[in-house]
Amino acid sequence: MAERQYLIETKYGSFYAVIVIIKKDKIFRVTVAAFPDVMTEARTLSEAKRYAREIIELQCVAALEDKKLVIDDLRQAHGKYARAGTFNVVA
Repeated sequence: MAERQYLIETKYGSFYAVIVIIKKDKIFRVTVAAFPDVMTEARTLSEAKRYAREIIELQCVAALEDKKLVIDDLRQAHGKYARAGTFNVVA
């Protein structure tokens, strides 16, 4: 099993996805730390990256519809009230 982290660029910011290659099953398992309850699988690395972007964007859309701010892994805020200088992000 090989594991690698990729920075996935989306229209809602940049998020890290962990892609695990499971050689015996010939699949790529994708998780995103920002959304711990979400996981998907793919047959190729390019498909895994595409699926990662799709699940990130779906989770962001759901959060924004609930009037929540989305803060990506590069600490950029996205959402209705995300204006420069309006708040500070504390890790």
